[in-house]
Amino acid sequence: MAEKPLKLTPDNIARLAEQLFSDSVVKLSAPGGKSRESLRVHFETRTVVATQRSKSGRMRMEVEVLKRLTAEGAPVPRYLVGGAGIFFQEDMGARRLSGEMLHTSGDAQIDVASRAVASLVEIRAAGKRARLADIVPALGDKKEWVAGFVASPTTVAQDFGFLSPELAMDKVVDRLNVVADTFIKWDARPGNASIGKDTKVYWFDWEHCGKRHGVEDLAWLAGDEFWPVGAKDMAALFHRHLPVETRDEEIAYLGVYLTFHTVQRLRLILRRHAKKGWIDPLKAMKYDRIGVDRDLALRLCGHGRDWAERDALTRPMKAWFDACADKVETLA
Repeated sequence: MAEKPLKLTPDNIARLAEQLFSDSVVKLSAPGGKSRESLRVHFETRTVVATQRSKSGRMRMEVEVLKRLTAEGAPVPRYLVGGAGIFFQEDMGARRLSGEMLHTSGDAQIDVASRAVASLVEIRAAGKRARLADIVPALGDKKEWVAGFVASPTTVAQDFGFLSPELAMDKVVDRLNVVADTFIKWDARPGNASIGKDTKVYWFDWEHCGKRHGVEDLAWLAGDEFWPVGAKDMAALFHRHLPVETRDEEIAYLGVYLTFHTVQRLRLILRRHAKKGWIDPLKAMKYDRIGVDRDLALRLCGHGRDWAERDALTRPMKAWFDACADKVETLA
């Protein structure tokens, strides 16, 4: 049976923080809600983040990843100290990328988006230098996983009663069945990043990192319901920041992958709606929950349609996203 550490109470965490940092804790706060695994520890003149994980092996890997990425100068929180089934890391601040994108528009919004893409590309390069692919698990590296990923539009259509896509399934599976050899974060949603004092975008929560093709993090970013920038502008940013020697192939692959990643987000939204209905999107953003909101879902359908348009293999998905949007419009 896997080792599962005992969860420390807030009082335990406060006492441990005082011991490790030789400073008095003023208060603890929970930026992601009380159910999350990280708390902000407030001292008189600074804050740090205390993180504990339900799986100790994952936590050890996360600590090692943070140490190696920090050593390479990557935009991630700096590991500070650990003990008793918990570790403390640098607090990257309260300006989450998702909120920053909400409160900007036009060129300013594109500038923030550009910095987000640049930071993920920088992290990928740092991960390569640090040989992180040697210590993290492969993700989605089985053909069966890819087949399920590609079949998800059909599953969603059947579950919610709308048009199934007419895809060349075998060809799409072959396109997305890749060697897992490049370090990735894997859940690079805008809620998992903050804007630092230096205006850089810093990425936190690394317990799910692994290795795959290498552009999946960009799909998690651009295919999130809280992400407002569409396919045309994002493709231009990918072209700007990805390495010249690989960018055309990577953008082509990314467009296909992103089409189906967008389906995953829509499936989550539809399933959550079926259980609890629509929720307040601002509250969902504040606590980094799934954006179960009609307008967010409709925007995501539009983004997915535009990504599908870019490749002959995914073009049949345009009709699927239109049908999904029609379904979303009918939901009370």
